[in-house]
Order: sequence, then structure tokens, then C-alpha cells
Amino acid sequence: MKIYFPFAVAIRIIIYSVIMLGVAEVVRLDALYPMQDGYYGELSFTEILQEIILFVLFILYLVAGRRFPDVRPVTDVISLFFLASFIREFNFLIDWWALLVFPVVLLAVWQLVRNSKYLKEATVRFFSQPASAWFMAGLLITFVFSRLMGRSSFWRLLYDENTYRLAKAAVEEGLELAGDVLMLISAVEFFLARVYNDKKKPDA
Repeated sequence: MKIYFPFAVAIRIIIYSVIMLGVAEVVRLDALYPMQDGYYGELSFTEILQEIILFVLFILYLVAGRRFPDVRPVTDVISLFFLASFIREFNFLIDWWALLVFPVVLLAVWQLVRNSKYLKEATVRFFSQPASAWFMAGLLITFVFSRLMGRSSFWRLLYDENTYRLAKAAVEEGLELAGDVLMLISAVEFFLARVYNDKKKPDA
């Protein structure tokens, strides 16, 4: 174990570093080859990858709830959160996207109420997993920090009115994609840890 554990950590660092390099290259690709709706528009590689990751996260946490019933009250709500975020990404196509998100929010609230007596224990179990740190980091980067860094008032301090938008879009969308990837890594780490721990448990 003393040999295996550092090796496993090193492999993870290498793999995740390559993934983050890929994120940076996707953002760079949109700068090199902007699509018809402009730099970092709704049909850019960056935006499309964000949408794919959000949908994958929805599926992964939905499956996690079925695979690990002890955390299902939490993972079901998290999966619905990602589904709502996925729908929100298509606001450029659907003006009434909020009408699609509203039932998802209602379902999440219903899940919270229905599982209220199991919610505390499930939350403790979920956030006791080391992977939850990746999840929180990604959540804060995507839904808080990227928005703050995307404020036009900040970028006007550095650029003039005609040039600030490209820098703003690149940083905001790049950070959002990086945060999404961290949350995807957290889901993978969560599955790996739980499957490994289940295998270590003695048979009943």
C-alpha cells in the first residue's frame, strides 16, 4: 500500500493536469477559430463542452443515487441542479427556458421535503468524501468566481469600451469550463472511492 498509494496519486495528478491542459486548449481554440456568432458565443467549443459536462454530471449523480442509496437524498438534488443548469445554457435558443427549469426546481424541492428525515445523514456522508472538496471548488469557480470575473465594470478598468468584451468572455467562459471539469473530476473521484470502499467491506 505504501508503494501503491503515492503512485495512484501521481497518476491522478498527471491525468487531471492533462485534462486541465485540454481545457486551456479548448479556450485557445475558440480564440484561434471563432465561430459564426463570434468569439466565445453560444456555439463555441467552450460553450458546447460546458453543456456536455453539465448533462454528464446530471446523469452521473442520478446514477450515484441508485448505486449508493445512503447518499441518494443529496445526489438526487444535485443531479436536478445540474439538469436545471443544463437547460439554462440554452437560453439563447429558448426564450421560455425558465418554464422548463421551474418543474425541475419543484421536483428538487419535493425531493428535499420527501427525504427530509434522511437528508442530514446523507449530507454528512456525501461531504465526508474527499471528492466533495473537488465538487465545492468547481461549484464556486463556475457559479461564483467566473461570474465575478466576468463583470464588465472590472474589464473596463483594463481595456477600452471596444476591446474589453473579448478578454471578459475568454476569462469568464474559461473559468466556467474549468469549474465544470473540476465538478466532473469530483463525480469520478466519488464513484472510485465508493466502489473501492464497498469492495473493502466484508461480505454480510
